[in-house]
Parts: sequence; structure tokens; C-alpha cells
Amino acid sequence: MKLAEYASHDASGLAALVASRQVSPAELAATAAAAIVAINPAINAVVETYPDRIEALDERSLGNGPFRGVPFLMKDVFGHEAGRKIEFGSRLCRGMIAQQDTHYCELVRASGVNILGRSAAPEYSMSGTTEGALYGNTCTPWRAGHSAGGSTGGGMAAVIAGIVPIAHGSDIGGSIRIPASFCGGVGLKPSRGRISYGPMLDELGYGLAQNFVQVKSVRDAAAMLDCLAVPQPGDPFVIPKPAETYAALIRRKPARLKIGWSTDALMGMKTDAAVASAVANVARVLADMGHDVSEESPQFDGLDSMRSMTSTPEG
Repeated sequence: MKLAEYASHDASGLAALVASRQVSPAELAATAAAAIVAINPAINAVVETYPDRIEALDERSLGNGPFRGVPFLMKDVFGHEAGRKIEFGSRLCRGMIAQQDTHYCELVRASGVNILGRSAAPEYSMSGTTEGALYGNTCTPWRAGHSAGGSTGGGMAAVIAGIVPIAHGSDIGGSIRIPASFCGGVGLKPSRGRISYGPMLDELGYGLAQNFVQVKSVRDAAAMLDCLAVPQPGDPFVIPKPAETYAALIRRKPARLKIGWSTDALMGMKTDAAVASAVANVARVLADMGHDVSEESPQFDGLDSMRSMTSTPEG
């Protein structure tokens, strides 16, 4: 498969080609590897590849879920897969090997994806940009030298650049959503309890941390949420799933929503004029769609809130 054709598909599109036997998982793995060689030097999104899942891929090892054979990257933070490195973007953890799979890893493998490497992340995911001493800085595919955001900048940059169509993401305070905005992808942080964080991570980040994916289409996000929103033993609580699949629900016209928007300096920094203009344009589009949209000025001190959260011991 040519790189241009490969990059034109989302994860669901590639999965459909595999299901119809127009392409094999091995061919997709080889194409992803070629994309890494061609693209990664410019953006620094991928920090490790797994030859046993590329050149020596045994297709029988793949799950039979809806994403069978689709190339996937695991984030170097919270991406525990037994026997593989998990370094948390830190020199302190250099060479550390995960001893156990997370439930997330088990479920994402069951979806059928081929986890063929790790994506870059800042040290312990404690940054809104993806840069660090261990692996260097990750750039957005759109402009050399400009950040891909963070903390899942490696995964999102790889998706938008056409290296893989889907990648692991984790989010406490924007680590899925910030890279999506910097790179032009789809970033959804699932609600607390929607996806299991066990067994070794528990209620990480005061319960704010969530695992999910970085994608370039809403249908991919919905289909993968159907695969991952499965309660696991030991979960402190779960959220009941809707009667219909998320893949079905996204095809319905949404109800009228009440939406507030703001470009106030909630974190003590003035909002860039171009960003403020883009937000206002989105608000107009939502209003034209029939939603109840209003500009608001929330009484919220973002810096004080961050200080309170990070200074409170996690019980």
C-alpha cells in the first residue's frame, strides 16, 4: 500500500480493508514502518518500534475486534504492556519493563489493533507540550519547530502525520485534548469510570486521569469507546453504558445543547488573538446548528485551582 493511500484512511477505513481482504495486517504494519522511516525524523513522535509486530508479525496473535490489523502506538506513560518498556518519558525510568498489562492494554488488544511501538510523551505527562531530556521534542506535523502539544503529543502527531491512524492517549488536565487542538485531530476525554484504569494504576490523578485514544475521525473515537468501555474486576465504580452503541449514537442528530464559551485569561495568560477568533467562529457555527450558545465569563482562577489540586495529597 502506498503511503498516501494509507494516510488517507482513518482506523475504521483501514479495518474495513482488512475485513474485506483488500489488505493484510502484515502489509499495514510494513506500511506503518515505512511511514515511521519517512516521517518520524521530522516530528519525533515515535520512540520505539516492535520488530516482532512488524517484520515478524504473526497475524494469528491479533484480536478479532473491529480494528483487526490496524497499526497502533502505545503512549510511553500509562501504556503498560507486559514485557515492553514503559519509561514515563523520564531518564529515571530508562529501560523499565512493565510486569503486567493494564486492563486498557488488554481491551485495546482485543479490539484487534496491532501495537507496533511507543509514542513520545513528556516526563510523567506533567506538561502541555511533548518535550524532554530522554527523547527530545515532538513537533506538530503542520509546522516544523512548533509543539504538538501534550502530554500525548507523540500519539496525536503520529496520527495526523499519517504514521498510524489511531494511538493511545491519556488525559488528566488536557493531555488528549491539547494535542488534538495543536495537531488538528479528535480529542475526547471519557468520563470518570467509563474506561478502567486498573489494575495497577487505580484512581490515578485524584480520579481525573483517563485512558483513551487519539484519532482523526469521530467514528473512530465512537467505535473504540465501544471496545474500551467494559467494566473490569476491581473497578471502584462504573458508568452504565447507553442502550445503543456509541457508533450508532453518533449517527443521530443531537438534541439542542446549552453551550457557554469564553476566551478569558483563566490561567493568567492572555488568549492569543488568533485562538480567540477561532473559538468565536466555532461558537457561531454551533449557534447556526441550532444550539443555545452564549459567551460567558466564569469566575474561575485556573492557577489557584491547579495549585490546590497539586498540593493536595492523593489518598
